[in-house]
Amino acid sequence: MARRGNQDFGTDRVAKPTPEVGEPTHQSPALATLVRIVDGRDASVHPLLGDHFVIGRDKSCHIQITDDTSVSRKHATVMRQGVRFMLEDLGSSNGVLVNDVRIQGAHELRVGDRVEIGNTVYIFRRRVE
Repeated sequence: MARRGNQDFGTDRVAKPTPEVGEPTHQSPALATLVRIVDGRDASVHPLLGDHFVIGRDKSCHIQITDDTSVSRKHATVMRQGVRFMLEDLGSSNGVLVNDVRIQGAHELRVGDRVEIGNTVYIFRRRVE
């Protein structure tokens, strides 16, 4: 019986797990992003690298909005289901708007959707190669 060692499995590198705060990596590119818009310009990009993201003021949130008291501690969640991304309000007082309409239940995000959480605005974008 032949001895099997690491040399039998090639030299491909495996991406290390990334923190759920949306840090970009070259090994695990995001399928989609939420881009924060300030004064009509892209201010920050939040890659959606995992399957579940919580948005809010709390320090445990994947995407934190710390400068807006109209945002709940855990305001909304984004869940990846295959290639779809679903946005849902977590029972916040002020709700979540997509394209100026308050959402109820899970809402599928489409490219270019304008997401408002408190006074913070994001645009949903897909990664294109």
